[in-house]
Amino acid sequence: MTETMSHPLQSASSVRVDEVDSSIDRLRDGVTDADRRLRQFVEAQPLTALFGAVVAGYIAARVFRRL
Repeated sequence: MTETMSHPLQSASSVRVDEVDSSIDRLRDGVTDADRRLRQFVEAQPLTALFGAVVAGYIAARVFRRL
């Protein structure tokens, strides 16, 4: 009886692993696309990107200093 009980669990876990793998692949594709777009923006607008990085760093420092 334990063999028949474990089989559905194995199949359910296999389906779950496949879902997690596809989620990881989608996340990897999204991060790769975001990285590509960010690099294009920095190449096209280097001063704006630098200014944005300085402002973001300043805001992050203010937030973390209050924690």
